[in-house]
Amino acid sequence: MTTEAPHRSPLKRRAFLAAAGAALAAAAAVPAVRALTAPDLPTGRPRLPELPELATTDAGGVRVAALTAAASGPGLAYNGTSPGPLLRLREGDRVRVDFTNATGAPSSLHLHGLPLTPDVDRPLEHVMPGGSSSQEFTVTPGCAGTYWYHPHAHGDVERQLLAGLAGPIVVAGPADEEPGLREADDRLLMFTRPGRDLLVNGVSRPGATVRGGLVRLRLLNATAGDHLLLGCVRRDRSRPPLHLVATDAGPVGRPREIPEVLLAPGERAEVLVETTAAGPLGLVRLPYSVHGPDGEAGAEETVLVLDVPEDFAAVPLPAGAGPVEEPDPADAVRTRRVVFGAADGAFTIDGRVFDMDRVDARADLDTLEIWEIANDHAADHPFHLHSYPVQVLDRDGVPEPFRAWRDTVNVPAGSTVRLLVPFRHGGGRTVYHCHILNHEDLGMMGVLEVAE
Repeated sequence: MTTEAPHRSPLKRRAFLAAAGAALAAAAAVPAVRALTAPDLPTGRPRLPELPELATTDAGGVRVAALTAAASGPGLAYNGTSPGPLLRLREGDRVRVDFTNATGAPSSLHLHGLPLTPDVDRPLEHVMPGGSSSQEFTVTPGCAGTYWYHPHAHGDVERQLLAGLAGPIVVAGPADEEPGLREADDRLLMFTRPGRDLLVNGVSRPGATVRGGLVRLRLLNATAGDHLLLGCVRRDRSRPPLHLVATDAGPVGRPREIPEVLLAPGERAEVLVETTAAGPLGLVRLPYSVHGPDGEAGAEETVLVLDVPEDFAAVPLPAGAGPVEEPDPADAVRTRRVVFGAADGAFTIDGRVFDMDRVDARADLDTLEIWEIANDHAADHPFHLHSYPVQVLDRDGVPEPFRAWRDTVNVPAGSTVRLLVPFRHGGGRTVYHCHILNHEDLGMMGVLEVAE
């Protein structure tokens, strides 16, 4: 058991920043908007690439996509590109993804965030060099959003991702046809850091020309370990708000106005930004410390410039962005405590390092549980659960402003986050872990078995 840290206002603010990527609906909870003294919004940037789409073929009503991981230059790539090609799916599609491992080392393909049963996700299996695997599934209705794929080779995940193995997935659904979302300029922004610079779609500090009065930014943190606190700023230093419409695993019900969004490694969010006034608009990485209020927070950095070439007509925000089911915590059959920690150069869960032959938690299919994720360590840890999307109930006792489905939840140093976890769509063995990949590789992972 862990003794929780006292509730101090800096920790509470950090907990709120993590909520829906800082999605603060309650007025009392919204932190003061910071005045920015930097950065400039320079011209002459490289253009933001639109990632190539992965072709699919039809095989008797099944959409088949093929991905090969192999050496490419000094690194690794999927189908010869890094980031890998964009896999576009639609709710209700029957899909098969065929994976070939030509990297020369054991690897695997994790379709991060998609609600796949453990027997499809297979996170405990490796594909040997020269081998292949297939994952066939139906895209679950209601999961429209932004996802990604990457390796899940135990002990080697960080190296393979940093070498170039990561790619995006976008799932479309009826929510995308809502007025406002339908008219928005839809932009995928996939953040990676293979070296010193933070890249957007594989390019450092790019620019893009906006095509209308509302832009939809699909923000995907595919870094191995960077927490990204992002906001927008105009040339006059004014801060246009972000309107959150989706978190990791689907829409949030209605747009939520927020000043900035925090993305832990592996996490995604979709925001709308009004772009009606001509001129440059910067997407800025803001200072954030993973070691609490007294840690080194870094400097502001413009990561993308959106050029608004004319005064566009306003596009109304959508009235809704898809309904969100809200399971009742009173129906939970168990409250379980999971503790992040470290010992003897390893990272631990409940004081133990990962062992794929040991079951650390057992649950029953078609039940509901409450998981208390306690961080007994000096740095933030993002909690990731495979197969079963979760909802945040509260952070350090502060109720979540609204319900939303997630698969990755940041847990700040010295804090506790309570999650509602429904076990649906099939049982089997799966994993939960910290999504800072170095921590995962060094043991911060557990095995969950869901009995049918």
